[in-house]
Amino acid sequence: MTLAGTPGIEAWLRDADPALRVGLLSHQAALLTTGETSAQAVRRVFGKNLRALFAPEHGYFGALAAGEPSPTLPHPIWKIPVHSLYGPRRKPDASDLAGLDLLIVDLRDIGVRCYTYLATLKLTLEACAERGLPCLVCERPIPCHGLEDGPIAEPAHFSFVAPCALPLVHGRTQVELARWLGPPHLEAPMTPGADAAFIPPSPTIRDWEAARLYPATVFAEALPQLDVGRDGPWAWRTLQAPWIDGPALADALNAKHLPGIRFFDFTQADDRGGIRLHLTDPAVFRPWATALAILRALQAAYGPERLFEHPSARPAWFTKLLGTDAWTCWL
Repeated sequence: MTLAGTPGIEAWLRDADPALRVGLLSHQAALLTTGETSAQAVRRVFGKNLRALFAPEHGYFGALAAGEPSPTLPHPIWKIPVHSLYGPRRKPDASDLAGLDLLIVDLRDIGVRCYTYLATLKLTLEACAERGLPCLVCERPIPCHGLEDGPIAEPAHFSFVAPCALPLVHGRTQVELARWLGPPHLEAPMTPGADAAFIPPSPTIRDWEAARLYPATVFAEALPQLDVGRDGPWAWRTLQAPWIDGPALADALNAKHLPGIRFFDFTQADDRGGIRLHLTDPAVFRPWATALAILRALQAAYGPERLFEHPSARPAWFTKLLGTDAWTCWL
């Protein structure tokens, strides 16, 4: 289910001490119900005591593609540094944090382990703990709150997309993650009320349904011969290849009666066959079971040479995404 509430930073800012020198890890997807971004609201309260911004993957402005490194640059108006945490460094260092009394974290996350805001939160909490700097973690709603699904990452396969022993879908807000991770921190929990408007936290997560379906189709990152429609309005909702028989694959998957999901033909005018995923009940939907069913159906219909034996396949990346190599026994 989706956990509802108003972003925690709103209530916290009402009583904040404007004399504190603060940094903010956030992005333009972190809106308040007022329409301000978190950075604009923090700047309004703290003025020039907002000393620095920090940006996760996709950059502070949220326009960079997955895996595209971002540089550290000055803010175009405020002229304070926007420190990249997805470039040569992924953890704030002593010089980044120098002169701050508090670091605030307010990210629009989606609740999936390989979505790298978990790794960024973990490294930021560690950096603050190492320097005795208070870190305030702010809470926002996430898709599929409370859902745990998929394999738990194994220590031998920890990486930036699998930074700790959580399932592929962990279902935790940033505050719940901070509690689970353990470093000392402060919290700004959500308050009763409506969430702020949804702004995509990355270019292809365009709405909440895309975020819920992302862990069911993200395996296509390891199988680039499959198209998940990143550049169009159906990103993460479709799966296409010239050799897919859309109606047959949709029928085969619907015959499995997977909870909370139906499949439809998505054959296009350019003769690319494919399927479209449609959520019928997010409360019972299981993205990892859905991913496995799709992979098994594709392998049964077209053979392993279309999947992980294909020349463009990236099985090592699939292992990274899942945080385990046990998947070779599941297909």
